[in-house]
Amino acid sequence: MGIKIIKPGLFTTVQDKGRFGFQHLGFSGSGAMDQFSYDLGRQLIANDGPSLEFTIIGPTIQFTQNNTFVLTGGQFNAKLNNDKITNNSVVLANKGDILELGPVIRGARGYIFFGHSLDIEKVADSYSTHTRSGVGGFYGRALKKDDHIQVVQNSNYKVNLGKSIDYDAVEQDNIIHIIEGPQVDAFSEEKRKNLVESEYKISDQSDRMGYRLIGNQIPPENGADIISEPVGLGSIQVPNDGNPIILLNDKQTVGGYTKIATVSQLDLKKLAQFKPGDMIQFKWTSVDEANEMLQSFNQKFSDKLDSVTNAPIFNMHSMRPTSQKLAKLIEEE
Repeated sequence: MGIKIIKPGLFTTVQDKGRFGFQHLGFSGSGAMDQFSYDLGRQLIANDGPSLEFTIIGPTIQFTQNNTFVLTGGQFNAKLNNDKITNNSVVLANKGDILELGPVIRGARGYIFFGHSLDIEKVADSYSTHTRSGVGGFYGRALKKDDHIQVVQNSNYKVNLGKSIDYDAVEQDNIIHIIEGPQVDAFSEEKRKNLVESEYKISDQSDRMGYRLIGNQIPPENGADIISEPVGLGSIQVPNDGNPIILLNDKQTVGGYTKIATVSQLDLKKLAQFKPGDMIQFKWTSVDEANEMLQSFNQKFSDKLDSVTNAPIFNMHSMRPTSQKLAKLIEEE
């Protein structure tokens, strides 16, 4: 008993925080693209189970037993039995209920967590799926129509029913802060300026491995090939054609192209909510400034997570069916 996939949506995979400590063996880190939305969902659902991450078009899921769930991340046209539901609120689903997540409205990626968590085996200490190597998640692949996923029975699956939090994963601007990369000196001063002087379009040839960008071409002065070396999350590679590529969660562990810059850790969450066709604008910053912005956001976000336990807000419409009747009466008053 658990969930059945009626429609898989677009690239719906099992993800957690990621696979750490194995890159020297060639394992990609994988993990949720929007780590903050992931952390928020885990806090609201109150268990250690993985999530489903979906992109641009969410899946349609049938519950084969009673469960609770919460949606975080981008805003999708989500409906439970044709009734609209909102992000960041723990909802009750009964056996046979249909959750239709539909197309994205704002952002690009969403997450769903379950009170009876998905019964997925860990690989290299992580639930995360890396589809290129067929590692982790549900048979190492994106979900398909008619997949059945069992769940781990949890007697406390209703513990946070109705709990809600105010958080918007989709930011208002498209500024992506970057710091100098390890091969920044391979690029002329003019090329470094060109990188931040106009917007770049995210190509259709983009995925969890990396965003290929269309815009100012900034080839390195003496060729892009270098001796292969470890590459970090958010590294901006520039091959000989001069079109930047931002390496993301499913990236390779080593690479042999010049890297002009690295996206700040804080803005990786912003990148996760951009989709092909969206425009982004780079802005140079220093390591110290990037760390200050991250620390400031982390403190505010930590306080928000703590409020789920210490000062919870309840969404009456999420506590069906009795609470919906009560909510309606309150609204009529």
